[in-house]
Amino acid sequence: MNTGTMSLSPRKWASARHALVGLVAVVIAVGSPVPASGQEANPRRLEDAMPAEYAARVREIAREAREAGVPPGLIARKAFEGAAKGYPPERVVSALDAYAGRLREARDILGPDRRPASLAAAAEALRRGVPRDAIRSVAGRERGARDLAVPLIVLSDLTDAGVPTANALEMVNSAMDRGTRGDQMLGLSAAVRRRMRQGADWSTAVDEVRRRAGTLSHQRDRQSQPSRRPDGATPVPPGSEPPHRHRDGG
Repeated sequence: MNTGTMSLSPRKWASARHALVGLVAVVIAVGSPVPASGQEANPRRLEDAMPAEYAARVREIAREAREAGVPPGLIARKAFEGAAKGYPPERVVSALDAYAGRLREARDILGPDRRPASLAAAAEALRRGVPRDAIRSVAGRERGARDLAVPLIVLSDLTDAGVPTANALEMVNSAMDRGTRGDQMLGLSAAVRRRMRQGADWSTAVDEVRRRAGTLSHQRDRQSQPSRRPDGATPVPPGSEPPHRHRDGG
């Protein structure tokens, strides 16, 4: 951890991504957002995890986040995460300040009433260097109440793998437009990374994965379409077909 974040180092982005995906899965599974009150357990827990003066600063950061429209539960979760990993409390507080700033920026980009997992994913995308306009583009592709966490995770993952932002964004937006499920979308970035580990450059890897995804999407569309009879055709009951003439006159 550095003073700008409590996320893991770039070399351990896969682990950070796994943790963020886990947060998304929990939110989806319970069907409700991370608690907005910030009081996730006994109020003395922070003092059990760090000295009182730092615990008080964490609560102040959470209060400021709530006033800015950010669920303070995200701050509390990150504070306990840092303490559990044994980071010095001063670094935890410093990192929380930076994290809260990214969450506020993420809220400004995504707009109000976004799910906590979406805000967390957008904040991580900002930390990974994804431009604001790219995050805003993903938000603009939203359909209904769709959660943005998975598309933003994939965008960050592709960018981290070395795919230029414009190409990564095109891949994510296309997947969203096709209505790709979250698990399938996560598989896109995993497939790109796998091909790159096998020696393909990012362009070849992206093209191969996009073609395969398009083919699978087309196959699913065909399978989901009910079979249709020609217009005007009337079903013929079995056994009522006219007798066939044999060519030999029989």
